[in-house]
Amino acid sequence: MPRVRIAVGCHPHNAQHYDDALEAVLRERLHDARVSALGEVGLDYHYDLSPREAQREAFRRQIRLAKEAGLPVVLHMREAHDDGFALLSEEGFPEAGTLLHCFNLDATELARWVDAGCFIAFGGPLTFKKAEEVREAAKLVPADRLLTETDAPYMTPEPLRGTTCGPEHVAFTAAKLADVRGFEDLRTPARGEFLRQTYLNALGLLDREPTAWQRGEG
Repeated sequence: MPRVRIAVGCHPHNAQHYDDALEAVLRERLHDARVSALGEVGLDYHYDLSPREAQREAFRRQIRLAKEAGLPVVLHMREAHDDGFALLSEEGFPEAGTLLHCFNLDATELARWVDAGCFIAFGGPLTFKKAEEVREAAKLVPADRLLTETDAPYMTPEPLRGTTCGPEHVAFTAAKLADVRGFEDLRTPARGEFLRQTYLNALGLLDREPTAWQRGEG
């Protein structure tokens, strides 16, 4: 399946296991031409399944590896946005791009990530009845840095919330996103153009040709 693209990384839940040996395996995996990003990586202070210092160290090392490989990073941030943003600011956001995965907070939090040039992906939480702050945040993202996602099998969008999420459910999130951005009328070409833009954003960020590093040229 040559058009399937892959993200590879050490999730913060597993950060306590990150060492030189694991990084060597990760480097090998990143050389696969199908790999288009390093992720999900970041910080998760909700579950704290790995010590926070271990999470920060694993995240820092993987930011450096993503930059070396010329690949974007896909971020998992949960109750840790301040530390995550500070660490990325110290290391430098990868030139290939940074995708803030499954954003579900408010416009105040979103603003600094947008200002830093990040891509923002919205999943099921955008559709939740009590998530008006997420919908307000979605209005702030530049059209060329806006993506949709599912986070399957989690975060199933309305009206199917409570069931197992699948890739096909992105249609509900995309429809809500179009509504939020002012394209409620299903009959207008503008709605289709907006949705096509989100698709092109995903292709531009995550369906690139292999990097020079992946080809062994860097």
